[in-house]
This record gives sequence, C-alpha cells and structure tokens, in this order.
Amino acid sequence: MAQILSLDEILSLLKGIDVALRMLQAKSEYRDIETTEEFTSSNDFNLLDVIHTLGEVVEAIERFQSAQNPEGNGL
Repeated sequence: MAQILSLDEILSLLKGIDVALRMLQAKSEYRDIETTEEFTSSNDFNLLDVIHTLGEVVEAIERFQSAQNPEGNGL
C-alpha cells in the first residue's frame, strides 16, 4: 500500500538521511574502506557527492515550497 507523504515529511526524511550519511562519512572505518583499491563504483561518485546531491534536492524542494506559498504560511 502506497503512503502519501507531505512535503514536510519528505524534507524530514531527506534531512535525516543527510545526517546519517555525514555520520558515516566521518567514521575513519568508512574512509579507510573508501580509499581501498577494491572500493569502486560504476560512476566514480563517492559518499560526499551523494551528500551534496541530497542537499541540492532538499534546497530544490524548499524553493518549490516557497514558490507555492510566498506568504510563508506553510502548506
């Protein structure tokens, strides 16, 4: 069953994921893994790229929210 999320719930989820990814990136164990020769990805993106992209998505949603409600009364 599909659940419909509000924009605020979507933003909360994305921001929570951002925090979790930043905590992961800060761990020396993860950085050690990422620097090994065996750690590869098909597109050469790394965790920091994902964090930055996620931040851009959050900013885009916030701009959309502001455009939909210029008075700032919330959705």
